[in-house]
Amino acid sequence: MSSARANGYIAVIGDMVASRELTPAQRRETQKRFTKFIHLLNEQFASALLAKFIITVGDEFQGLIANRGILPDLVWEVATGFLSRELRLGFGYGRLDTPVGEYAINVDGPALHHARDAINDAKKRSELGGVFRGFGGSFDLVLNGVSRLLEFHREQRTEQQLRVIGMLRQGLPQVKIAENLKLSPQAISDHVRAAGWDSYRQGERALSAAMSLFETRTPRGMLR
Repeated sequence: MSSARANGYIAVIGDMVASRELTPAQRRETQKRFTKFIHLLNEQFASALLAKFIITVGDEFQGLIANRGILPDLVWEVATGFLSRELRLGFGYGRLDTPVGEYAINVDGPALHHARDAINDAKKRSELGGVFRGFGGSFDLVLNGVSRLLEFHREQRTEQQLRVIGMLRQGLPQVKIAENLKLSPQAISDHVRAAGWDSYRQGERALSAAMSLFETRTPRGMLR
């Protein structure tokens, strides 16, 4: 957390796609699932958050990240873990002008402004998988480019292929995946190849590497 305070903050704003199309009954049920999902995110990423995710305006949530290394996992969970509606993500980097509490509520500053710009761009361009603003021209370009490629990759996968990728991301060996899905090892091997797992994993590593490089290149105290 000390590096986050020294070099700025990463704010996240999430937004539910097309939530206004829901009927009142659908909205009530979706909101229950959404609340549970945000709670699960807070549990899963508890040690990596500077301020916990909180639902702010019905179909939006926001949080502050302390450990940049969680970004690929966070994007994956948001992309695959909430099935009621697609969720957009906007990441913003910069200064915060208000105190930080347990939850990311009543916080303001350039980090939040950049996250808001990112989520607005995601809406305009119908982009999923995370949009980045405020990290600097070159870093914004790289982070957004890798994110678009990863999202394109996910969109092309079948549900079964996404299940296999999800288990591989957890570190499960293919033999164990075959047992869990009640498929033959050869079938799992075919799914791994068809899903382009190696390419996808390299893309996630590139996203992590770009964030690590950003951290080392950002001068101490250089806040936007």
